[in-house]
Amino acid sequence: MKQPLSPALAVAPAVAVAAALAIRQPSSALVWGLGCGLGHVLVRSRFGFASGYRRLLQRRDAGSVFAQLLLAALLVMAMALVLAAEPLTGLRPKLLATPLSLPFLAGAFLFGIGMERARACGCGTLAATSRGGAGVLAALVGLVAGAFLGTLHAPQLAALPLPRLPSPVSLDWFGLLGALTFQLAFIAVLTMVLSRWSGQVPWHGEGRGPYGGAIAVALLATGLLLVTAEPWKVLWGLALSGAHAAQALGWDPGGSLFWSSPRGQALLTGPEAWLFNDAVLVDLGLLYGAVATAIGQGRFRWRGERLERLPDLARRGFGGLLMGYGGLLASGCNVNAFLGGVMSFSLHGWIWLGVALAGFAASLRLRPAPGPAAPSD
Repeated sequence: MKQPLSPALAVAPAVAVAAALAIRQPSSALVWGLGCGLGHVLVRSRFGFASGYRRLLQRRDAGSVFAQLLLAALLVMAMALVLAAEPLTGLRPKLLATPLSLPFLAGAFLFGIGMERARACGCGTLAATSRGGAGVLAALVGLVAGAFLGTLHAPQLAALPLPRLPSPVSLDWFGLLGALTFQLAFIAVLTMVLSRWSGQVPWHGEGRGPYGGAIAVALLATGLLLVTAEPWKVLWGLALSGAHAAQALGWDPGGSLFWSSPRGQALLTGPEAWLFNDAVLVDLGLLYGAVATAIGQGRFRWRGERLERLPDLARRGFGGLLMGYGGLLASGCNVNAFLGGVMSFSLHGWIWLGVALAGFAASLRLRPAPGPAAPSD
C-alpha cells in the first residue's frame, strides 16, 4: 500500500473548484461539493447495489440489500418533508413517474444484465475509479457510450404504437400522508420477507459500514434534492458527456430527434452548457471524491489491483454499454429509476428493481462475471 496523503491535499483542489464554480453560479458549487461527498462516502463505507444483489441471489445474504432499503425509506421521508414544507419554502421538487412500457421493461432488464457483467451499477462504476485499472475504465467508457446511444433511440422507441400504462402513483391515491405510510409499509414488509427468506436480522452481521453509508448517502442525496429540486441522477450526466464528446469528434446532432430539439441544442451550445449541468457536476464530483479518498487512504493504483485480460475488459465494457443503453430506455439506474421512483411515490421504481434483478439473475445463470466487485459494491 502506498503512503497515504494528507486529507488537506485531497480537500484543497475540491475547495478550489467549488470557489471557481461559485463565482459563476453558487448552486453549482454546492452540487459539486455534494457529489464529492457522495464519492467519499461510497468508497469509505463500501455502500453499493450490485454486490448486494449478487450476494442476495447467490448466497441468500440480504445484509447489503437491507441497507439499500434503509436508504429508500430515508429518501421517502425526506421527500415527504420537502413536499409538506412547500407552502413555507416555495420549493416544488420534480416527482418522477415513468410510464410502464415495453422499452421501459426491456431497458431495466438490460441494465440488470449489464450490472452483473460490469460488476457495478452506474454510481458504482464511477466510485470504482478509486480502484484504478483498465477494467473500470472499460466499464466507464461503455457506460458513457451506452447512455449516449440511448438518447438517440429512446425518443423513437417512445413514439412507437406500443402498449403503455401510466405509472401507478400512490400520492394520487392516498395523499401525502397515506402515500408515505404506504411506501414505508411496503419497505417494512419487503424487509421482513427478505429477513425470513435469508435467515438474517437487519442491522446484525453486516457491520455498521453499509448502514452508516446508507444514512450518509441519504443526507447527501437530500441535499441534492434541496439544491436542484429533483432526485439525484447519474446516467443523464454521462449521456450529456457522451454527446459533447461525440460532437467534438464530428457527430452532427441534426439527425437526432432529441438533440436537434431546442432543449437538446441548448445542452450542446458549448463547454459551459456541459460543465454547469447539475447531473454532470454530480458525476464529476463523485469521480473526484472517490479517487481522492482512495489516494488519501494510499490504495489507488493506476494499473488496478490485478492484471486484467482482454476478455475481462471486453466483458466489463459490454456490461457498461448495456447499463447505459438500458438505463436510458428505463429512465435511469438504481439511483434515478429505483430510488428516484420510490421517493417520488411512483410504483415504477419497485417495478424497475424487480425487472433489473431478473436481468441480473439471468446473467448470473449464464456465467458469473469473474473478478472483484467495485469498491462501493
